[in-house]
Amino acid sequence: MATDIGTDTATVVYDPFSAAFQDDPFPVYKRLRDEAPVHHSEEWDFWALSRFDDVRAAARDPETYLSFEGIDIDDTAKDMSAPGFLPDIDNPRHDRLRRIVQRTFIPRTIAKLEDDVRRVVTDLVDRFAGRGEADIAQELSWPIPYAVFFDLLGLPTTGSDRENLIRRSHGLKDREPDDPRLTPLAWDALHNTKDHLAEILMERRRDPREDLLTTLVTAEVEDFGGAPYAPQRITRDSEIVGLAFVLFMAGVESTSALLSTAFRELARHPDQRRALVADPAKIPAAVEEALRYDAPLQVAGRTSTRDVELHGVTIPAGKRVLLVYGAANRDDRQFDDPDRFDVFRPQKRHLSFSEGLHGCLGAPLARLEAKVALEVALPRLGDYEISGPLQRYRSTPNMHVLDHLPISFTPTRRSA
Repeated sequence: MATDIGTDTATVVYDPFSAAFQDDPFPVYKRLRDEAPVHHSEEWDFWALSRFDDVRAAARDPETYLSFEGIDIDDTAKDMSAPGFLPDIDNPRHDRLRRIVQRTFIPRTIAKLEDDVRRVVTDLVDRFAGRGEADIAQELSWPIPYAVFFDLLGLPTTGSDRENLIRRSHGLKDREPDDPRLTPLAWDALHNTKDHLAEILMERRRDPREDLLTTLVTAEVEDFGGAPYAPQRITRDSEIVGLAFVLFMAGVESTSALLSTAFRELARHPDQRRALVADPAKIPAAVEEALRYDAPLQVAGRTSTRDVELHGVTIPAGKRVLLVYGAANRDDRQFDDPDRFDVFRPQKRHLSFSEGLHGCLGAPLARLEAKVALEVALPRLGDYEISGPLQRYRSTPNMHVLDHLPISFTPTRRSA
């Protein structure tokens, strides 16, 4: 095991904006952990933490590592963040806003959605199971969270409005390789999405429904004497739109990434896949291993409030600090043989949903969707194989998501 040397020599390069790095970040992550556990990027002037214990400690210390400059490490942090953008808010405001939506995402509430999720997944699998080939990312991993989360949030689930929202959600993530700036497509998607959300929230005030948008627009903030949360006139700049917007952004991409990672790795490990089909009770462990192995959210930004001494290095106050979850989850100080995908490994804590103040609100829903997807799809797909090149989703450098995952398999008949 490497000895702590604090910061790195010039030979260690960590450029999270590089397309080449994003294609395979894990060799760089290993060098960071072993040679530069506190890495300073002179080009971008950030400090990066990559070891499990260091990343976890920082995630659980919201007084030292603030979020006000944004979780995103590209220009998303300054251009898309807004009032109500929960991951970028510190306390006490963070907890006041999180309480508004927390009840919707507690495990016992999410568990009630299992039958609905199963119907969604079964319908999607029925559409391609008879063909013997599919793009599992485009035909399953992306459609599942769109269908489930749009219904939960209260967004249109059919028709042109739904298609426009899906198109804009992809547009929000449009990026050019090696460039931290938002593209014109991303700017257009940002403004149109916020305007649409403001309109829907005003409609929910007039016509309440059993959905999360209604919860937002009818909420009262206890800390302010029970005052209504939503203003009389809701616009794209209202805090309630920022809160709805971040739920809209976060509710799909991470789940899609988790699903595609699971199906990709189970294609590469047929013995593990067959074991899950034979004993579906092991599927939740497979979901956790997929999360650990390739975290959907690879890195999150913070800002230091004081000088921090770590591994013989000082991170100065007021600097951007990157918590590299993707590296922490492959740390051999925490996990045995961490670069091996193994659904049977003894379960240990991972950091794919972070911890502490900004622990992922939607984690129970993502886990449920992944569990049901594997339960339904694996028996239908049988000994499926990857049949073409994989393609990474063009997104912010924080995320690691597949856009295309072509597979082939023996066709099966539709479910009864």
